[in-house]
Amino acid sequence: MRLTRRNLLLGAGALLAWPARGLSFGAASRVDIAELDLGAGSLSRPDAWKRLLYDLVQSTSVEAEPRSVWVKPDDVALFAHPFCVLLVDGGFAIPGDEAIEQLSQFLAYGGFLVIDDTTGGESKAADSAVRALVERLFPTRPLAPLPGDHPVHRAFFLLEGAPGRVDHEAWLEGVTVGNQCPLIYSRNDLSGALDRDESGTYRYPCVPGGEAQRREAVKLGINLMMYALTSDYKNDQAHIRQLMLERRLK
Repeated sequence: MRLTRRNLLLGAGALLAWPARGLSFGAASRVDIAELDLGAGSLSRPDAWKRLLYDLVQSTSVEAEPRSVWVKPDDVALFAHPFCVLLVDGGFAIPGDEAIEQLSQFLAYGGFLVIDDTTGGESKAADSAVRALVERLFPTRPLAPLPGDHPVHRAFFLLEGAPGRVDHEAWLEGVTVGNQCPLIYSRNDLSGALDRDESGTYRYPCVPGGEAQRREAVKLGINLMMYALTSDYKNDQAHIRQLMLERRLK
């Protein structure tokens, strides 16, 4: 069986040996979400992802475990959760070399990372730190706006723009490797549109579009999950070899 991101996430029995460490992605049959812990400047919104996973189950045939886990970038537990999110609310320290290496390999072998600026583009420090992190992870492949016809906009729902709690930026940004994006960046606080309190009430209003905007944000969240589940590297081994040529893998 050729390894794809779908196999990693749905646990179809495909395991990829981890170079030099003997590690592999987990093969859990139910999808969940990992929140990346970078310390100060990153935060956790588990109720946002629990609700998104519930909506994913209700809208699609995907089986999911409605939970999120809090994982550090150098923790081997990261490999058990191939859908990962990083929520930033300010500047943060770039992880050390070992953590960067692990994150790079996580993404190279099928992991997927969504970075969400919870300030809605208001923090220059947050945006600068995100771009510095991405440069460390992909030194030859900068973030760039995703076109309107990018597959993430039609992975399940047909969508336009990048709706979140706010609607300041008209597009998502991503890092493209071949014809795939292992990393996508939202500056519109997607998680803020999804987050709920203990009673199930949404925590934050969506501006300027209100509940219609929130519904589009939920659809975007589902699309991101479906993109990660169904994206299939045209040739995984060629993808990995290219990264090795760029000295991203050893």
